[in-house]
Amino acid sequence: MHNEQQWLLKCRHGDKDAFYELVKPHLDRAYSTAVVILHSTHLAEDALQNSMLEAYQSIMLGKEIRNFGAWFKQLAASRALDLARVRAKQVQRTDHLEGTDPPDEQAQPMEALLQKEKHTHLLQQVMSLDIRHRTVIVLHYYEEMSINEIAQLLRLKPGTVKSRLHTARLKLLQQYENSNERQVTYNV
Repeated sequence: MHNEQQWLLKCRHGDKDAFYELVKPHLDRAYSTAVVILHSTHLAEDALQNSMLEAYQSIMLGKEIRNFGAWFKQLAASRALDLARVRAKQVQRTDHLEGTDPPDEQAQPMEALLQKEKHTHLLQQVMSLDIRHRTVIVLHYYEEMSINEIAQLLRLKPGTVKSRLHTARLKLLQQYENSNERQVTYNV
């Protein structure tokens, strides 16, 4: 954390490389989280760019940032959620079905890793949840955010976050049980 404060200071004094050194350790995880929330590598890249731009502006305006890693993680998740809301409104207006994004023809190295992870059963189940439940699962278990941090980020009451987590867990359990019933039926 001491290094973060030094990078912040250097960045505020015009060292452009300092900003890169500051965000570099957090980019992969922020990108992964955005992809899971948005179901789109292109939108995740946009969310990450928006996060970096906002982070740079905040630093240059002198915002006090005590733990840059945690702050940037929340910022990136928030920008991904913003894009998810915009996307949901666009889908509603155009009456398109979910999941009609064109295939990603230029997969990034991180995308290859995410594709490998996507093939795991649990991640597929998490991805099938609606955005409200998927988001709290990702933030709580993947980003390791507390209930209060998630509540603050999503502007919800902690009880609502707990309720969404509980519902998401029940939905995941139900999906798991249904998939196991199918496997037993096919194996007989």
